Amino acid sequence: MKPFARDIVIAPKPERPFPDKKILWGSQDGGQNRFPTIFAAYDRKHSDNPVPLKKFGEAVSEAQERVWIVDEYLLKSDSGNPAERIEQILTWLPLRLAASDIRLLTKRHQEIGEDDLNKFQKYAQEINDSAARREKECRIEIRLHLKQDCDFIHDRFAIIDDELWNFGGTVGGFHSRVSAASRGWRAVDHGAIDFFEEIWNKGERK
Repeated sequence: MKPFARDIVIAPKPERPFPDKKILWGSQDGGQNRFPTIFAAYDRKHSDNPVPLKKFGEAVSEAQERVWIVDEYLLKSDSGNPAERIEQILTWLPLRLAASDIRLLTKRHQEIGEDDLNKFQKYAQEINDSAARREKECRIEIRLHLKQDCDFIHDRFAIIDDELWNFGGTVGGFHSRVSAASRGWRAVDHGAIDFFEEIWNKGERK
């Protein structure tokens, strides 16, 4: 006897439009396409809460496959409170997130403990629990060998699906001083996917 229930068909992920190349400068309104005025730069430098780049957070939240980040100071906030920075990063990842491959390659900092890192695993489980029809289980992996085994990297960068972002300051635009991010580069065309895989696999999983 055939079962009455039909096989559940998972709808294909919508293709994310590839954006134009842009340079975005950190500002207290969430980023702009031109240098800030000197007054705006001072306001941001002396702010207790530098506003991250809104466009980057939006791009992460709309990712369909991957979010890969390389930044030795990603989890280290200016306030010295890692929980604050982790909460900011998790706001980029809505429970409806389609991407399943989230990897953060950073540096070990004394003030960041296992309880802080475990917040990412707990949140990944929340994402999986909230979507019964995910094509793949969402995994958030963190490796901490960036300066130990890969001490030849200066810039910070991120790969969202096939889009390469490059940052002069912290990934996401948290830095309080004048810095920029460029976006709209095809990661495959510039070897970013292969490079990330190579440096990712140089250290043990944490």
